[in-house]
Amino acid sequence: MMIDIHCHILPGLDDGASSLKQSLEMAKQALADGIRVIAATPHTVNSAYSNPIGEIRRQVAILRETLEDMDIPLEICPGSEV
Repeated sequence: MMIDIHCHILPGLDDGASSLKQSLEMAKQALADGIRVIAATPHTVNSAYSNPIGEIRRQVAILRETLEDMDIPLEICPGSEV
């Protein structure tokens, strides 16, 4: 099993996925590459982005629910890039 410990998969929070559609494309590619767990790590605080942990958790919950609804077996864990 592979774990991606640094991924900007959450939509609209920073310089990563710009939409939920793009997040799902990233998730499918991760599975194709053998990844089964992703740590979603948006920038937390820097000069360009400020993402409170509550917003990160909310976005993780939305992505988890969407992945489950689409039968995409990928685990998403909240994290951050500081």
